[in-house]
Amino acid sequence: MGKRKEIKFRRDGRVYEGRQNGVIFRLYEDREKIKTCAPAYSVTAVDTKNEGREICTAGHQYFHLDAAKEFCQQIAAGEIDLEALQEQFAAEDEARKQAVIRASAEAAKKFRARLEAAGITYMDLLELEALRANLGEYAHNMLIGYERGEGWPNV
Repeated sequence: MGKRKEIKFRRDGRVYEGRQNGVIFRLYEDREKIKTCAPAYSVTAVDTKNEGREICTAGHQYFHLDAAKEFCQQIAAGEIDLEALQEQFAAEDEARKQAVIRASAEAAKKFRARLEAAGITYMDLLELEALRANLGEYAHNMLIGYERGEGWPNV
């Protein structure tokens, strides 16, 4: 490994920014993680020369400040396979998406079972929700009172 030129970072609020060889490196501080000892910086590299040297680690990989700066140095020196890292991040995103879909499908099935137990369809529920939204505050409160056993108001 040859001598590397150090990237000089300047702080702008919660972001450190540095530039080298047509790449803008930004280190973003996570507001929640910075309160702990956990790695709290994500790295974004934007290639102004369109040579494929772009990456965003937010949501995937976090670093302590010195490690984030070193990661940028490795990107600038070509020591990191950005394409493989982007593929890894895409696979992680897809796995998260599939987990959300599975959890959502399970929640929908449980809700549907409750609707069936009540003897209504989801479309009936949507229609009832639309009608309830048009009731107005007084009618809404009257129905709540009726359900509590207060009866109808004397009119």
